Amino acid sequence: MADRLELYHAEPLSNSLKVLAAIHEKGVPFVSHQINLRRFEQHEPRFLAINPAGQVPVLVHGECTIVESTVINEYLDESFDGPPLRPGTPYGRAQMRVWTKFVDESFRPALSFLAWARQMPALVGALPEGEFERRLARIPLREKRDKWAMAARGGFTQREIEGWRQNLIEATGRIERALAAGDWLVKDGFSLADIAVFSIANSLSSGYAEIMNEEIAPRTMAWLARMRARPGVAAALAVPTPPSPVEKPPATPSDVSG
Repeated sequence: MADRLELYHAEPLSNSLKVLAAIHEKGVPFVSHQINLRRFEQHEPRFLAINPAGQVPVLVHGECTIVESTVINEYLDESFDGPPLRPGTPYGRAQMRVWTKFVDESFRPALSFLAWARQMPALVGALPEGEFERRLARIPLREKRDKWAMAARGGFTQREIEGWRQNLIEATGRIERALAAGDWLVKDGFSLADIAVFSIANSLSSGYAEIMNEEIAPRTMAWLARMRARPGVAAALAVPTPPSPVEKPPATPSDVSG
């Protein structure tokens, strides 16, 4: 009997969307465990026993636990039959990894920080007195605690915010230029590069339409439509978003994922 495959994930956004899209595109059966970030389930002992960093997604394959969404996706493609998600040439795979590195180091962080700057102060203000501090203390990683505290105080500078917006503008231009050569980001065809970039660009096109739209980036918008029409991506996007608790705590899907 094949080893049991389990995926711990949040709603289909950011890094959880990245892995959900890959596993559905691959056509691999798996057991889904949805972690409700709005209820801070990623900081509960039962999940910390699986990933002490308190981050999703996490793939458990038999006795093996794999973290970090980019690593998970390459593991899925290497370990299971199904349509290949990595290019067939060394150069193509190198180009794919340039895109996934760009998403992890620049594209996703910029969108995440802007979301925090926009949403966190009001959301924290809606919590009962002392509740934010209690939740802050439960975050395992110091860098994440510091980021939460900074965002809650409205501590990001206008210069930082403008820098992150500029990163998104540059990302849109980079995607648009790449798509001038074909339907997918890497010449070899659809790959994990498209999945990684889509996991962020899908939110950017809806949340920051002034940066990514039909006039500025027509090829990108057509690519987004192609991505959403793929059966695996559509299945990932169809994963329901869990209900929010009454008190509306900070929703941070892109920050507590790896």
